[in-house]
Amino acid sequence: MNTIPEELYTRIKKVSDEVRKKLLVKGVVVPIKNKNGTISIGHFTIVKENNGSFSILDYSNEIMVKHINLPQTAILVSNKLALGLYKDTELLEMDRRYGSADFEEELYKRALNRKNSNVSSLYVSRYDDAKLKKAENKRNIVRSFEKLIKLV
Repeated sequence: MNTIPEELYTRIKKVSDEVRKKLLVKGVVVPIKNKNGTISIGHFTIVKENNGSFSILDYSNEIMVKHINLPQTAILVSNKLALGLYKDTELLEMDRRYGSADFEEELYKRALNRKNSNVSSLYVSRYDDAKLKKAENKRNIVRSFEKLIKLV
């Protein structure tokens, strides 16, 4: 196995540190993928739970935020926390509304499969409403995520 000469390693580390500082000035903390599959952003770690949701843990593995539906939300909130900013309650509320609409969409989809003709038009309407709400909230979150990515 080849070893990297100390001088080359020092240069690479210096460039890496400079890039991280420039990104930090732009408002982006560089994420790191851990061996166990989690993502660390600053002193915060994003963990995918067994139920498919995400949680954000602090440096002492205390849960800062739990039950996050979209990975983009988890990344955005973790980045803000790593920058020393507030916990973005507006973004978390959009994520909560996304999760509620996703649940409603699934609920009415199952109800439509039962084919009760007396209420099927009502179920179709509510299913469509839930689908639209879900798409709108996801679109807003993804738009915020894309703004963060463009900074890089």
